[in-house]
Amino acid sequence: MTIRERLRALLFPRVRCLGCDEPREIDPGQPLCDACRMELEGLRLLDQVCPHCLSAMRHGEPCHYCADGGMLGLSAAYAPYRYHGVSQRLTVMMKFHGVHLAAQPLVEGMLDAFPGWPVDAMVPIPLHKKRLRERGFNQAELLCGMLTQRTGVPTLNALERVKATRRQSSLPHDKRPGNVKDSFQSVLPVQGLTLLLVDDVRTTGSTAREAARVLLQSGAKEVLLLTAAVASAYPS
Repeated sequence: MTIRERLRALLFPRVRCLGCDEPREIDPGQPLCDACRMELEGLRLLDQVCPHCLSAMRHGEPCHYCADGGMLGLSAAYAPYRYHGVSQRLTVMMKFHGVHLAAQPLVEGMLDAFPGWPVDAMVPIPLHKKRLRERGFNQAELLCGMLTQRTGVPTLNALERVKATRRQSSLPHDKRPGNVKDSFQSVLPVQGLTLLLVDDVRTTGSTAREAARVLLQSGAKEVLLLTAAVASAYPS
């Protein structure tokens, strides 16, 4: 490699876009190329979603997710993106491959999705200690930490996972509530607090509902939910 080539590599390093995995010259430290940033913008939850829970719904029809009790214990749910394409790849890179840079675009969207931040604290959905050892970090806690840096809203690790459950994604939707039942316990005082549960993806919402139930039983005033993405729980 010539001196000129070395200098170019130093000033303009070739990196892989976390969205499309193609090697191209993008700004150092940036997770996505221009095309993937545009694709991510196209996944924003803007139209034909329930304003209360962000589930997909047909125009003029009631939200079946809310009608079926999907938001039990949760005052509202927020998320910036549909779980598809670039948002899904970023989540997988963050969650299963430990690429913390992949959380950056997701956090930017989460900041936009929850304006005002009128909460006392954020509570990350915890992992069981066994899974935490396997993965090395909790993706919900990573998101909370980045959000705390940007908003000043504190992260409160108020929940502990006391039951090692199967991965929700490995189960049929009707089996997920039973899988997470009694899997959390409150470990910090939350009396009178308005809390924002934080996780990476919401599908059926079973995990969030169970976490909210425990927090409310422990005296929390209100529990809301913020995720990076919403997956389709039922056919729309």
